[in-house]
Amino acid sequence: MIDLRKKPFCLDDAGCEWVEKTLAGMTDREKVGQLFCEILWDRPGSAPEKLFDFIEPGGVMYRPFPGEKMHAFSRRLQAKAKIPLLVACNLERGGSGGNGGLTDGTYIASPMGCAATDDPQTAYQLAQVACREGGAGGVNWTFEPIVDIDRNPENPITNVRTYGSDPERIIAMAKGYMDACREHEVVTTIKHFPGDGVDYRDQHLMSSVNSLSAEEWYATYGHIYQTLIDYGAPTVMCAHIRQPALCREINPDIRDEDILPGSLSRELMQGVLREKMGFNGVIVTDATQMVGFTCSMPRHLAVPTAIENGADMFLFTINQKEDVGFMLEGLEKGLLSHKRLDEAVTRILALKASIHLDRKPAVPEASALSCLRCPEHRAIAADVADRCVTLVKNKENLLPLSPAKTPNVKLIQITNENLPESGYLPELELLKALLEKEGFHVTYFKDGRYPDVDFSLADYQKETDLVIYFANMKVGSNQTTIRITWDDFLGESSPKYVRDFPSLFLSFSNPYHLVDVPMIRTYINAYYCNADTVRAVVEKLMGRSEFKGISPVDPFAGLWDTRL
Repeated sequence: MIDLRKKPFCLDDAGCEWVEKTLAGMTDREKVGQLFCEILWDRPGSAPEKLFDFIEPGGVMYRPFPGEKMHAFSRRLQAKAKIPLLVACNLERGGSGGNGGLTDGTYIASPMGCAATDDPQTAYQLAQVACREGGAGGVNWTFEPIVDIDRNPENPITNVRTYGSDPERIIAMAKGYMDACREHEVVTTIKHFPGDGVDYRDQHLMSSVNSLSAEEWYATYGHIYQTLIDYGAPTVMCAHIRQPALCREINPDIRDEDILPGSLSRELMQGVLREKMGFNGVIVTDATQMVGFTCSMPRHLAVPTAIENGADMFLFTINQKEDVGFMLEGLEKGLLSHKRLDEAVTRILALKASIHLDRKPAVPEASALSCLRCPEHRAIAADVADRCVTLVKNKENLLPLSPAKTPNVKLIQITNENLPESGYLPELELLKALLEKEGFHVTYFKDGRYPDVDFSLADYQKETDLVIYFANMKVGSNQTTIRITWDDFLGESSPKYVRDFPSLFLSFSNPYHLVDVPMIRTYINAYYCNADTVRAVVEKLMGRSEFKGISPVDPFAGLWDTRL
């Protein structure tokens, strides 16, 4: 029996009555519809009503949309729905930034940028902006905070999307984020259970593994999840990550080949989350198009099994008609029991009632969009940038910079981002303009020559007093590495002449780039790439602002030579 009056739902009499009456009046097909959270992209011809072709879904997740269009789509979605929808976004970086949110919202910081301020109030402020701006577009559910532990510098997904490697700091930051969302009646999600950041592989491309012992897991990831569940976390996202030790603890007879990822595992969802941790809220799978899910069992079995084994919501369909058919067929054949179906839908309805979707307008008036990139939010973004930038290595007393000391600067761009027609990131072009305003003569490395048989090192030194590396290697899905790849096999753009003239490395993404440039003696981490971090970095390079950031991870990656 689900207690709707307990955390995280905390429903009153009216809320409980709405859930019970709504459930009692639903057909099996309507209940199955509530299990699905669909996805909407801002693409030509996109029509939100198409999500209702075969079911009425329980929720929808937006990928990046402009605010006005998101608001209009939210109005259309909620008008079509008999039961108010959960409307989700990835609001991990404020109203904009990353892989979710509003294209015209305010980009505050990455989670690791927040953590580098060492102040949970920063995560609170970021979430405030996320809730105001996302909420103006009709969003009432954020798939944050990310509470993975960045234990492995080679993991291509966690990295700056996490609050770092210290469980206590992660908890403090997550609580700050959750506090703001609770105040704005926006549902939060802690993810990616049972925990990413141990493996060096990507669950988008396979079912990756959290290989910790049960004892170490409970002391780290388990400690984080239990603390935040006790704090009232309303939803947990179960990922396509396996945890063999926990599965064996719950089911000692389980065979290795039967250990499933969190999104399909009865041991992890029911045995650990429900029974051991007492989680009473909604369990949602991670995106079910990901290889980590699809490779685990045939899809016609996986769709109903995810719910039967403990999930309450199924994130995204590949083909809606087909996936809905798999769920209904599973219900008919007993792969999905009516008991589990009713439990899942009860929790989904209770989640909606917990943010009063049963009694308040689901979408605010269009005037709410006036908060997007308002002066208050932009000031918060600038302040966080100022407080997060971290001086990691300062071995040659290069700072502060001065055009009198190093007048001729060469910029080298390192990125995996899609480039505009100019060939340079706009943030790099901003850095160049700001340095030129300070009096430096700045050129791009690729526009000039480098030492070879016709151009001596002495010639190169005459036109180069300082090399600045601008690194923005984006972390995200479908990657096998975020290591630096140089332009040619001899690494002409690498710091090969670091002993012949000063070299400064600025990382606006990956905090572990010293792994590939251990010879660099002046190194700075900024954790995310936008105009605010570029401006903050220049202020610090020129000595007008102190470096305030505290690294949330070991930027030396445990290596001996990176510290030299």
